Amino acid sequence: MKVSLIGIFTIGALLAQKPVVKKSTVTYDKTKAQRCWTLKQAGTVQESTSCFVALMADKSPALSAEGLWGVGKFEEAKGDFEKALEAYPDDPQVRIRFGLMFWSRFNKNDAVKLISEALELDKTNPQGMMALARILSKGFDSKATELAQKAAEADPSLLEARELLAQLALENSDMKLSAEEAAKALAIDPKSLNAMATLGTIELLKNQTTDQFDKIFAINPNYGEAWYWAGHHFILNRRYEEGIELYKKAVTLRPDLWDAREQLGINLMRLGKPDEARVELEMAYNAGHHSSEVVNSLRLMDSYKNFVSHKFEGGEVRLNKKESAILQPYFEEEIRRARTTFEAKYKMHLSVPLEVEVYPDHEDFAVRTLGMPGLGATGVSFGPVVAMDSPSARKGGDYHWASTLWHELSHSYILVKSKFLVPRWFTEGVSVHEETMADPEWGDPVEPSSLIALKDKKFLPVADLDSGFVRPKDPMQIGLSYFQAGQAIDWIVKTYGQDTINAMVLSFAERKTTVEVIELHLKLTPKEFDAKLDAFMNERYGKSANHLKDLREAIAASGKALAKKDWDTVIVEGIKASSGYPPTAILANAYEALSKAYLAKGEKAKAREILREYAKASGRNPDTLKQLAKLEEENGDKAMAAAALKRLIYISPIGDEDLHRKLGELYLDLKKPERALPAFQAQLASKPVDPAGAYYNLARSYVALSRPREAQDALFQALEIAPGFKPAQKLLLDLENHSSKD
Repeated sequence: MKVSLIGIFTIGALLAQKPVVKKSTVTYDKTKAQRCWTLKQAGTVQESTSCFVALMADKSPALSAEGLWGVGKFEEAKGDFEKALEAYPDDPQVRIRFGLMFWSRFNKNDAVKLISEALELDKTNPQGMMALARILSKGFDSKATELAQKAAEADPSLLEARELLAQLALENSDMKLSAEEAAKALAIDPKSLNAMATLGTIELLKNQTTDQFDKIFAINPNYGEAWYWAGHHFILNRRYEEGIELYKKAVTLRPDLWDAREQLGINLMRLGKPDEARVELEMAYNAGHHSSEVVNSLRLMDSYKNFVSHKFEGGEVRLNKKESAILQPYFEEEIRRARTTFEAKYKMHLSVPLEVEVYPDHEDFAVRTLGMPGLGATGVSFGPVVAMDSPSARKGGDYHWASTLWHELSHSYILVKSKFLVPRWFTEGVSVHEETMADPEWGDPVEPSSLIALKDKKFLPVADLDSGFVRPKDPMQIGLSYFQAGQAIDWIVKTYGQDTINAMVLSFAERKTTVEVIELHLKLTPKEFDAKLDAFMNERYGKSANHLKDLREAIAASGKALAKKDWDTVIVEGIKASSGYPPTAILANAYEALSKAYLAKGEKAKAREILREYAKASGRNPDTLKQLAKLEEENGDKAMAAAALKRLIYISPIGDEDLHRKLGELYLDLKKPERALPAFQAQLASKPVDPAGAYYNLARSYVALSRPREAQDALFQALEIAPGFKPAQKLLLDLENHSSKD
């Protein structure tokens, strides 16, 4: 069942309410249940269990439900909560507690529905707002902070609100605010274990000594949650090895802390340790911890039997067996090229191979990267281990796998070089920058949303840019932050050079902050940096931003004229849209329309030139790029035809036998057999209509590469399929004659 995030009313409407608490009628003694849960948090297992057992016999179904929940009898608790809803229909607390039980059993939809109903009864109920804030915080929703703040305003003594606000501030890398909120929590309750854990985690992240955990364990020796939360924040900061060790501490202290064991397993998976991960995840699953994270991760590991690993010097790529033969040569080529490039550029050598996992099912990739903020992504780096979508996971033309690969492999170097201490904005900015350094056509062109943000000055200050990735305030914020970060690195490289980027990375490794690094290496205050970056972006894109309405109108007019086959108008409007403007995401439409108009008028040379501009503007429609290749070949330029088709290898290489065949033939004609070979290998792996012809093409490549034995093997395969295949017979005879002469 699908429900909206807060049912009938919106979160925005809720946040607009003033904190006036509506008093609900007390229908039973709620403090009885609170006492039991307090005992459980304090680690007094025997006392808390006795307390819950006593509650189970209470006449109030709301309290007996709490008792059953406390001892793990969830189905029975559900029945008593349903009775409590009938007994106390106007008490929001029943719905809040029932919802939180659903949440504890991985049922978000019913949890949100019940808590929403509670907030309909009492729109500013502090416990209701807190319950919803907790749920939203799991998905890195910025509204969690607003709800927790509203709850704290409604009830200044609400300890849980201050504890959560401290955690959320730390997730946003705001250590100062996090410490302030933790201090407020301790002012409410000097024994707030979660507040102490937050303060201790801040000190650990700063590599400082801390006595906060000693204080926690003096109060509750079994409070593994303290290490769990510390591990959570280390993982968010991409410090995976340290986070794993903290999760291990958590489950050593409290073996039944299943949230920690779940995250331990998931992060062992992230670092390419599936056997160790399976042990932890199966232990959680067998104990009844059937979260989607655990269930989906175990299913994913079961699917690993469908993958094959290819190892080579400096790298390893794991691909699904169904597409491995097609993709392996191309992925290996790019991994090797990226490693050579980055080791020279960043002046470092990775002591371990780069491991790349490629998933044909995006949902499998999502499981592989579960729990990371801002994952509308196609790839993710865990240091030297990278996971990403296969080109088959996306619609042809929507996804450039090589650009994603270079983006993620650049993270591998920056994370390791900075000892995993680099801020998110910087490493993401470097990766966006590297996409277009690998090839100017690879990076995504600027979106209209970024142009609007530039004109309206909506970009975040650099000192706060990390928050745009972790807890964005609106759905567009993540995309804007990627664009802004990429532009920032472009500007730094252009103004100060690559050596400054390397020096900044080393300063981050010394635990310097964004502000400190900018002041040290760029000799700018953050405010000055923001002003210079704004000027740089306006120099690049200001004209497009200021004329976005005109651009859209011209492109729309061109599209309407195209539908009517009014070729002259298409050309006039298309030129108006593209003349003098840098590439934008919408400009590709104008180029496509222009090329069709020129072709309709028989002006192939102009069509070819405009499609070259289309490719430079990151146009990725497979049919359009094939049209460009055809025009290039008709013009006698086989090198440009091959370049056009090679673009398709990076966009849509699966299920297109003809693409690989044609590309291989062009490379042979261009005397580039080393490039023809992977193309013909991919043709053969594409289940060609003419397999004998595919083997013959393979043999031709081997001959050109002076690999006669492999050429003979390929020819034997061709002739076994088609014994009368004369070209194969002739080539085999030529090889045998040449061999006998030798």
